[in-house]
Amino acid sequence: MNLILIGIQGSGKGTQAKQLVKKFDMKHITTGEIFRKHISQRTDLGMKAQEYMNKGELVPDKFVFNIIEGTLNEANGNFILDGFPRNITQTEFLLNEFKIDAVILLDLKDEKAIERLMARRHCENCGKDYNVLFKPPKQNGICDECGGKLVTRKDDNKEAITKRIEKYHAETNEVVKYFAEKNLLLKVDADQTPKAIHEDIIAKLKK
Repeated sequence: MNLILIGIQGSGKGTQAKQLVKKFDMKHITTGEIFRKHISQRTDLGMKAQEYMNKGELVPDKFVFNIIEGTLNEANGNFILDGFPRNITQTEFLLNEFKIDAVILLDLKDEKAIERLMARRHCENCGKDYNVLFKPPKQNGICDECGGKLVTRKDDNKEAITKRIEKYHAETNEVVKYFAEKNLLLKVDADQTPKAIHEDIIAKLKK
């Protein structure tokens, strides 16, 4: 089964991907990880991609396709893809080259996503992550593991989060519409507990 996971930051994509990977023994593929791997291994594609990234430019689609195609082929038709596609050209390439069984959209309102992201904390000592809404520490502001101070990441302020969300909508609205027209889209309410979201996804996949 080949799945695509789409969702605004804060919708719980990472959590749901982990659960789906565990349940179906799938390969979780994120474009960010693939790019970092190519760059760290200094492949020709990685070096070319880094040239664009260093200039603050988007990596052209032809390089993105070359980078991602090999990884998808290695997954042998059993993957969950996260972070791709980001535009219609990438979407058409993906559907032409690979069979996609379903596209799961974790649907969450912007204000709810902002609330969740602003509730994130991490230990400045050991790096353990918390969320004061869902996974709070036993003692406010103190890490359960090492007693370190819990802090908010610099980019988890409302202005930065709002910009990231605007970029997400600009990139994915047309893609979501395209998948809906192809009858591949499964819309799941992400304003629930992780367990309820997972159960909804499984129920919709079974249909």
